[in-house]
Amino acid sequence: MARKTLSERKADKLAELNRIKAELAELESKAAERIGKIAIAAGLGDLDIDDAAMRKEFEAIASKFRKGETQQAAPAPAAPGTN
Repeated sequence: MARKTLSERKADKLAELNRIKAELAELESKAAERIGKIAIAAGLGDLDIDDAAMRKEFEAIASKFRKGETQQAAPAPAAPGTN
């Protein structure tokens, strides 16, 4: 069996990369659809709130639940220059 050329190996890797990117996009799309359905069911679709404010509130919700995770996990390392 002949060895693949560099161009063929690169093409294979690029195809694999594109396949993985498509999988990631599909995962994000499914997550967005799930979160969107929950948000609409909670009545967020009827609020007159701009995207920046809505994002800030979603970040606050995420932060609230992440705090519970960090209590169980090891503490995160300090950021450089914060000593």
